[in-house]
Amino acid sequence: MRFVLFKSLVLALTLASVTGAMAAELTLDDCIGLALKNRASIIASRNTEELAKVSQRAALGAFLPKVDASYRYTHNEISNIKPDQLVYDVDDTLHLNPRLEPVPDRKSTTKALDVFGGVSFTLPDAWFSYAAARLEHESARLDVIASEQDLIYAVKQSFYLFLAAVQDASVQEEAVKRSDEQLKLIQSKFELGSAAKSDVLKQKVQFGNDRLTLLQAQNSVINANASLAYAIGLDPMQEHQFSTQYTVRQYDGSLADAVQFGLTHKPSLLSTEKSIKAANQSLMSAWSQYLPKLTPFASYGYGRLTGPNQSYNPLLSAGSQGTSSQNTLTYGLSLNLNIFDGFAREQRLKSAKIAKNNLQAGLADSRNLIASRIKTAYLNIEQLKQRQQVARDNVEAATEDLKITQEKYNLGAATILDLLNAQVSLKQAQVSQISADFDLNVAISSLENAMGKM
Repeated sequence: MRFVLFKSLVLALTLASVTGAMAAELTLDDCIGLALKNRASIIASRNTEELAKVSQRAALGAFLPKVDASYRYTHNEISNIKPDQLVYDVDDTLHLNPRLEPVPDRKSTTKALDVFGGVSFTLPDAWFSYAAARLEHESARLDVIASEQDLIYAVKQSFYLFLAAVQDASVQEEAVKRSDEQLKLIQSKFELGSAAKSDVLKQKVQFGNDRLTLLQAQNSVINANASLAYAIGLDPMQEHQFSTQYTVRQYDGSLADAVQFGLTHKPSLLSTEKSIKAANQSLMSAWSQYLPKLTPFASYGYGRLTGPNQSYNPLLSAGSQGTSSQNTLTYGLSLNLNIFDGFAREQRLKSAKIAKNNLQAGLADSRNLIASRIKTAYLNIEQLKQRQQVARDNVEAATEDLKITQEKYNLGAATILDLLNAQVSLKQAQVSQISADFDLNVAISSLENAMGKM
């Protein structure tokens, strides 16, 4: 009974470990989620957006009242001055001074509470500043999206390179197995006298080359694993399990549709457009320096004082005790015209114009660059589709050719070189197919990144 329970426990632990290992495999979506959480570039971009949000709130605060409050507590004590003080006369005779009268002790406590609130802003400067801050916040938010899309594209590249390395290592393993089987077969034929020793030696060389290629492929898998780990913000020195499941993707849209979508949805373009609008608000603010400035203001204050010598009520005599309070309301408008400020307005206006012009020129350049990237990626996809089909046909042909060559060699109608060439051709065809599949996935990801669609 104990043995049965022990076996059940071992089986349960084994299943749990296998399940845990399977659950520990990171899919592409898992890798993207980790990268968006861990990478410093995304964290910095989000922090920049948060600062822009705070700046927008601060610009809005110019229209809101400022409130101050203060509380003051003062306690004074004056002790008696003793009347019997020893003094020296002119003749240096020491005697008591009878002219000093006793002074009673004096104590006083003062409590003061002051609350002040007021609002004051300058039009139209305050409005232009808030509009520019709001647009800069929107621009920063779009920059975060653009950074996320660029990071997703980088993760997809690393993930597909890792999968390609794994598939390539699998192909090399099959090649080593075939070479080993061929070597055993040729050695058997040599022992029976139906194969030359040179055939055995050539197959041994081929087997050694295949093992070396397999070792290189396995190292590539390790390096690709480390690169992918770094891309998603994990320690590249540790071993991580990534899922090898994937699908070969396709893109069926037209080039015109891709370009149109990219020019209207690419976050970096939208961010630049928002920055141009913000620069236009700054330009209008610079123009407004030539106009009169209107400053509405209003303030309200409340004060309460308890103790002697109240400053709030001058009718009370000094030293009297009591409580007084007062309310103060002030409001009005001021109009100011800047006649000459040493050409500071001209400098600010010129700077605002140049900043806006630079952004507009950069936007035009970015639109052309994005259109060029979309076109290049689209044409690359079309080319890779053809390459993918050719690679599949080549694998099928190379597989059939190896079978025929193997039969011919067994019958003595083909040489060992023919057989080795057929083996190499099949391996190369399989590697080319893997490359075509993953290159197509990367190209589609590149197109989506250029379109702002990730």
